[in-house]
Formats: sequence, C-alpha cells, structure tokens
Amino acid sequence: MPDRYLGRIIGKYRVIRLLGAGAYAWVYEAVDLDLEIPVALKVLRPEFAGHDVAELRFKREAATAAKLRHPNIVTVRDVGQVDGAAFVAMDLHPLTLGRRLALLGRLPEAEVVRLGLGIAAALATAHAAGVIHRDIKPDNILLDGDGGAIVADFGLARALAGSPSVSATNQVLGTPQYFSPEQARGLELDGRSDLYALGVTLYRAATGTLPFDGDDWYALARQHIELPPPPPRERVAEITPAFERLLLTLLAKDPADRFANALQVVEALAALSTSRDPRAALPRLSSHTIEVLRPPSTSPRPVAAGVALLALIGVVWWVAGRGARTPTVNTRVERTLSDTTRRDSVRVPGPATTSIPASVTSRADRAKPAAVPRANPVPATVRFELTATDSAALYVDNRLVGIGRWSGDVPMAPRIEVHAVVADAPTNCRTSRADTVFTQLKAGRRVAVELTVRGCAVVRYTVQPRDARVMLQSLDGGANVETRADSAASLLVPLGRYLMRIAAPRCVPYSDTVVVSRHLAETPVPRKLFCP
Repeated sequence: MPDRYLGRIIGKYRVIRLLGAGAYAWVYEAVDLDLEIPVALKVLRPEFAGHDVAELRFKREAATAAKLRHPNIVTVRDVGQVDGAAFVAMDLHPLTLGRRLALLGRLPEAEVVRLGLGIAAALATAHAAGVIHRDIKPDNILLDGDGGAIVADFGLARALAGSPSVSATNQVLGTPQYFSPEQARGLELDGRSDLYALGVTLYRAATGTLPFDGDDWYALARQHIELPPPPPRERVAEITPAFERLLLTLLAKDPADRFANALQVVEALAALSTSRDPRAALPRLSSHTIEVLRPPSTSPRPVAAGVALLALIGVVWWVAGRGARTPTVNTRVERTLSDTTRRDSVRVPGPATTSIPASVTSRADRAKPAAVPRANPVPATVRFELTATDSAALYVDNRLVGIGRWSGDVPMAPRIEVHAVVADAPTNCRTSRADTVFTQLKAGRRVAVELTVRGCAVVRYTVQPRDARVMLQSLDGGANVETRADSAASLLVPLGRYLMRIAAPRCVPYSDTVVVSRHLAETPVPRKLFCP
C-alpha cells in the first residue's frame, strides 16, 4: 500500500503525503531535509523494488532523464536507493493536466494549443537526445505556476521495458487509452509514437472525451489499430478546422502519415490562429541541438510545374486581351522561379502589380501576351527571438548578432544554426556553449530560443583525511561533481550555487553551501573532518 512510506525518511527526504500512484511507482510530496525545500519523490513500487534488473533500469533511465534540460521538462534533482526503496526526486508541481481536466472537463482551444506547444517542444528535446517517453498522458503533464506544461517521467516507462521482472506481472507498459497503434501491436517504437499519444492528450483536453475508451485493454488496442477517431468538431463545434486537421494528423494510424518529428508539431501549432491568442505562447525550444531529418521531397514534378506555368501564361494572355475594353487593368502576377539546385523545386515570391492603359493597347498588342515587368523577389525570412544566460555572445550561422538578448529576421535556409558562447570562459568549460540547429522552419514563423549557458571557475580545496569523498551538488539544476580528495586538489565547475559535502569512513561528515563565481578566491579552502 502507498501509505507504507508516509511519515518515513527515505534518504534525505521526509515523505509528507501521497500525490499519485502509477503502475510502476508511487509519487509523494516530500521535504529535502538538507535544503528544506519541497520535492516530488517517485518511489519504485515494492513488487519491482526487489528485482535487480528493474532497479538497475529504473536508476539508469532516471539518470538519463536527469540530463534533459528544458523549461518544459521536469527537473530531476536526485536518484538513489535506500533500504530497498529506489527513488527519484524532482521539482514539485502538485497540479497535473489530468487533475485540471477532471475539474473542468475540457479546456479552451487557445489553452490546449499553448499546452501542446510546450509538450511538443519538450518532446523535440527528448527525441533529439534519443529518449522516447512511451507514456504521454494528462497525468504525466504537470502544470507550473503560469499554467504551462511540464512533462514528467521521461525515460522511466522505458526503464522497465523488456525487464523479465515486469513481464512476469502481466502488466502492460503504458496506458492503453493513449497507446499508439504500433505500441498496441508490440512493435518497435520511435518518437512518432509519442506524437500519437500527444494527439490523444490534446484531443482529450480540447473535447473533454477520449477518441477511444473502454474497460477492456484488448478492445481498446483494436480501436487504436482499426477505427478512425471521431472528428473533434463533431464533439465540440467551437474547435477550428485547422486545429482539427492537426489533431487527426497526430492520430494517423500509420506513423508515416503523422508529423515526421516533434519540431514539425511545434511549427504546425505555432501556425494556428489560436496560437496568437493571449492565452497561448511561443514554444520554448531547448538549448540542446535539435537535428531533424528532412522528410521525403513533396515538391511538384516537372510536368505539374509545367502545367501550372502554362496556366499562369493563359491568365496573363486573357487579362491583356481585356485591356482595350477596360480603362485600367491591374494584373497580379506570381512569378515562378526554378531552384538553382533542383529543377523540380518551385518558389513563389510576393505578387507584383502593373497597370496597362487602354489608350496604348492595340488589337495587335492583344494578340500576344502583355510584357510583364520582372519583380524583385521578396526574401523569405524567419523571426528569431534569442535569449542567453550569463550575457553570452549570440551567433546565427556563425555571425555575431548580439549579447544576452537579440531578435531579428534571418533569411530562410535549409539549415539555420544558432549558438551562445560565454566569451571569457575556460576552453574546457563544457557549459559555456549551447547550440541549436533548425532544419524544418517555415517562412514567416517566429521562434523563441532560450540558450542556457554558464561560465566556469576553479574550486580549490585541501581535505583531510585524503581518502575522503568530495561532492559538489548543484542547487541550480546542473550536474553534480564528485571525486576523492587524494585524486584532485581543485575542480572546474559551472558558476552557481552548490552544496559541498565531504565524507569519509568513521568521520563526521561536513556540508556547506558554496557560491562559485568568477571572483572566487584562488586560495585553497582547508577542510579537516573530525574523525573520533
């Protein structure tokens, strides 16, 4: 029973109350006794906690999830095991999308679009790191203080996949109401399975109902595999046609008919009219590199391009022939240009306008197409809004554009790279640079990118006894650093706040808060443990 841990201390966490229960773990509100802050503590259920394979996978995949840094992904602070209880400590967000839907039934489209932008941006970051969630559903979408989406449990469902200890329990991995067809068939999954589950989640939030429901797992699986989802507008007429099309694309049975990746979902959601509602917001894309494979070309074939060009010439001919009967004729001509590298690629710039007075248009002139002045093509651009911590230098395609914050238009290109660099950071400071690569942006879009970068500084110390363990635990969401006192006299760590812990066998442990800054004193800090 989940009550078994209430009031107990697991590691350095005192369990306060139960927040939720899943198939594999229980989630509690707890207090970090060292930092005196509330956290969410996920504890592996006892039926799995006794199996070495399940525990190993749980901790390994939790550690993988801890490396995902994104505003829409919950921050994992600690992973451990004490007295047979494997646990993961995370930032506390008590309210979930599932709870909000239980209270309200359904949400306005603008709010659903805003949530979808955050979830899709989080999935883009996770998929770029090779992590598939496998259990996207409202109960795994936390809500922050502003109502934004925070995705939880990255990698934890996958941690138990394939474990003999799990299969022996006859439990199904994931939640059947949110299964993708390939998940229901037991096939190998990729990121597009998460996109299907995202479609079910947004469908549920927008309509108040699930596309497929039932108590029997087998019947649910067959519905996901065989039946088309009911059109959302049949259930809620206020849903816009464009949003309905997006939901049905996410819920396509064949993964090839869905969006190719989560970044395309971000683009599609940002293009909706309801994304401009005050209740919606721009996606916060990650500072991790997002490389997206381009889908197969859908450019028109040469024959189709030729037919379109002939039809365009016929329109111009007809307009020119009406010049003698009409005082002034305005012709809107869309020029068709061939791409220099692909003969079947067509670009259509903005329209040009010309006037043909009737007094200079003779019958002979009307026998041939009117001469149309060539218009200068309007360059296609993408609007970027870049921000970086630590007042870093911002670059777009290796061109310096600003310091700390910059917004501006960037010409369209098959690949656009942005990165931030802390200028005075040591060369071996890994956190001083962050990159993001875009390959699927559309002209006219706006993209907000937050590049999280931090410089580094050297922490010097002398510790006795020399076999003591020295650990710097980041209080700002960064990685922890641990070493032996006799193996190093200094550590290069990112700037920020740390809890410094020193421990040795048969000695009283030491802990203190350390602020690592560029102005940190170079004098080693002596630390001598009391060893009775």
